[in-house]
Amino acid sequence: MKLLTLLLLLLIGAANAQITPDYAKETRWAEQVEDGLMDGDAVWLTASDHEFMAIYTPSETDTKRTAVVVHGLGVHPDWVQVIQPLRVALTTQGFNTLSIQMPVLANDAHSGEYKQVLGHADLRIKAAVEYLEKEGLVSDVLVAHSLGSVMSTHYLANFKHPFTRFVGIGMGPATAEYLKKIDIPVFDLYGDEDLESVLKSVKDRAHASKNNSNYSQMKVSADHFFNDKDGLLIESVGTWLK
Repeated sequence: MKLLTLLLLLLIGAANAQITPDYAKETRWAEQVEDGLMDGDAVWLTASDHEFMAIYTPSETDTKRTAVVVHGLGVHPDWVQVIQPLRVALTTQGFNTLSIQMPVLANDAHSGEYKQVLGHADLRIKAAVEYLEKEGLVSDVLVAHSLGSVMSTHYLANFKHPFTRFVGIGMGPATAEYLKKIDIPVFDLYGDEDLESVLKSVKDRAHASKNNSNYSQMKVSADHFFNDKDGLLIESVGTWLK
């Protein structure tokens, strides 16, 4: 574990030296989320010498299986679109959930800049895994949306991990580079009205996963954020996980 941590820190130093996550923005998100949290409990984890918030929600059944949930660009672990519906619904389907705050940048940062905080993202997923291990729980599924799927596939492709399945929702072209290195079952879910970058990279993602016999794609009638389609989102992910 010490070697893995060292490698991750070196990655941060090499790739992310010029960009630090917007910790002040994360603090504002945390205050807002804690004040309005209806399901689950806030827990505090540490990565890159920084304390960040996560939300742990226990399953309705007695299980150790846990889904780690990773949000998209610039938001938080209880984001009303995709993240909050899934982190709560999965607790009715045999999973505990741990939804984690990922690195965010200033509001005017473009998505390409987030590539420079992938090392920080790796450490946060690692911190989530370690927290669950200490609690006697199992990091079974990694579930991610949008930019969170880039962060998650980067982690899965480059480091030893305990996850047995990955759900990527609204995955963009940047994930193809990492999907080719992933051999656990992958569910690539996207909408027919998704972002143009997601729709244009459908074939690239499939080609990148050609050697993974447990990779599957599903197109459903939804936009990138599954607006007014929470039921479809929950059913699609839940059915695949079964």
